[in-house]
Amino acid sequence: MKRIYLDYASLTPIDKGVLKEMKKYSSEDYSNPSSIHASGIKAKKALEGARVRTAKVLHAHEDEIIFTSGGTESNHLALKGNKVIISSTEHSSIIKQENTIKIPVDKNGLIDLEILKKSITSETTLVSVMMVNNEIGSIQPIQEIAKIVRDASKSFNKKIFFHTDACQAFMHLPIYVEKLGIDFLTLDGAKIYGPRGVGMLYVKRGTLEIERAGTENLPGIMGFAYALELGEKMREKETVHVSNLKNFFFSELQKLNKDIKVNGSLEHSSAHILNISIPNIDSEFFVLQLDAKGIECSTKSACLRDEDESYVLKAIGANSKTSVRFSFGRMTTQRDLKVVLKIIRENGI
Repeated sequence: MKRIYLDYASLTPIDKGVLKEMKKYSSEDYSNPSSIHASGIKAKKALEGARVRTAKVLHAHEDEIIFTSGGTESNHLALKGNKVIISSTEHSSIIKQENTIKIPVDKNGLIDLEILKKSITSETTLVSVMMVNNEIGSIQPIQEIAKIVRDASKSFNKKIFFHTDACQAFMHLPIYVEKLGIDFLTLDGAKIYGPRGVGMLYVKRGTLEIERAGTENLPGIMGFAYALELGEKMREKETVHVSNLKNFFFSELQKLNKDIKVNGSLEHSSAHILNISIPNIDSEFFVLQLDAKGIECSTKSACLRDEDESYVLKAIGANSKTSVRFSFGRMTTQRDLKVVLKIIRENGI
């Protein structure tokens, strides 16, 4: 039985080209980039080349790119030691940080900009709002938030930094760091068909000095740079593809049960994430039923596996107990979704 994977927001499969690139730097050009012998120097040049390529995709400078072990480490590096204002629906790696003030969101998952303005004080050092929510796909108005942060900086005559977690955004939204008006930006290879355990933090010139210790994961970094370039090249085509799938799937679900509702908003969410509430189901049992039939989706973010309910859904007034997240990707087809719809219909929703 072919399994149908609809959990791309949790983890994307690694692209074959990425694997090929990683293999080259695992079995051929595999030296430590810090070594001074010939192969080490060659590895160092490859690493710096990956930094240049990454910067080009983001319209940044190469010295603004710090490679990390993933999104969580990047988030921690950006927030470390700061008095931070965040949205109430941030990724768990940010929500669990100390010294944070949480700003509420509306029913669509969008941050309340007026409360944000009032919450920034002379003690605030950083504002962090994720570009696309990993559970409901809400797209935040990053440029508007950046302006609020800049205006507050002028008002208090001090620099207040702005960070955005863009791990879920890159595949479907253009990332032009200067136009966004941000100081820090997080990306994760595992969300862009790249390697696991590799990510990056963009750090704008003239902001904080952030350094990461340890030997660079050269195969992972090379694969990450390849995935970024491929993702930028395929972004428009892939976004149209998953958007069509999402709209088709939700439309057909509503034909099965008109009371199925979107958690968040179709209009203000990323093309690849559909979080829905299905009346009178137990979401965990429902997901296990689908899994038994070869369909893989989720009830919430995989990062929340030890939590009783999703704080994201709670923040928008949705019910975790009846909610399921489907997320689509490069390999998802309409035929797959028709199979899923048939199985859901047989389960009598």
